[in-house]
Amino acid sequence: MNIGPIKTHPYWHVRDLINSWRDRISHLYLSYYEYIPQSVEDPRTELTITTSQFIDPVEIQNIIDATPEGHELAFHSRVHTTSGQFMHIPLIDMSTGSAAQLEKLRPFLGDLFNEFHWYTSGRSFHGYSATVVNFERWASIMGFLLLANQKGLPPTVDPRWIGHRLIAGYSALRWTKNTKHYLEVPQSLSQARRLGVARGAASQEAPPK
Repeated sequence: MNIGPIKTHPYWHVRDLINSWRDRISHLYLSYYEYIPQSVEDPRTELTITTSQFIDPVEIQNIIDATPEGHELAFHSRVHTTSGQFMHIPLIDMSTGSAAQLEKLRPFLGDLFNEFHWYTSGRSFHGYSATVVNFERWASIMGFLLLANQKGLPPTVDPRWIGHRLIAGYSALRWTKNTKHYLEVPQSLSQARRLGVARGAASQEAPPK
C-alpha cells in the first residue's frame, strides 16, 4: 500500500493538522493490530513516533510497509504535547455506508461537525477532526457519538468501536488494507465520489474499521 502523491489517504489530513501544531506536539501513536471478530480483546503493538518523524511521508510509508502479515496499521487519537499532557484528535468510525447519514451527527456534535474530514473505509466511513482537544472533551464527544445511535434503528456510529476505544482511553482508525477482513484502504470521501466508489449501504457484518 502506498500513501502516494495524490492526497486521498487520511495521513495527509492528519499531517496538515500536526504540522500546524508541531511546536506543541512532541509524539504521536500508531499501532499494529490483529482483528479478532466479536472479541473484547484488542491486541496491539503500539508505536511511538516523534512529530518530525510523523510529518515525513517516507517515515510513515516505511511503517506501513513494515506492517506484519495478518495485521493492520491504525492511527491513534492520542498525542503527547511538549508540556507533558495527553490530548486527542477526535475520530469517528461510522456504522453506515450511506454518506447521507453523516448529517445525523450534526445535532450531537454542533460546530465540531464542520471540522470533520470524511473517508470511505470500504463498508462505512471514518471521520477525522481538524482540531485537538483534551481528554475530558474527547470522552464527551465519544458519549455524544453513542447517543447519536437511535433506539430501534441501525446504529449510525459503530457502538462496539466506541466501547473498545473508551476502554482503551483513545480512539483508533485503520490506515491499511493488509487482511481479508477489509475491502479497501481508506480514501477521501470527495475523491471516492469522483471515482464513483462510495457505497450506498453498509454490510450487515462489517467488522470494526
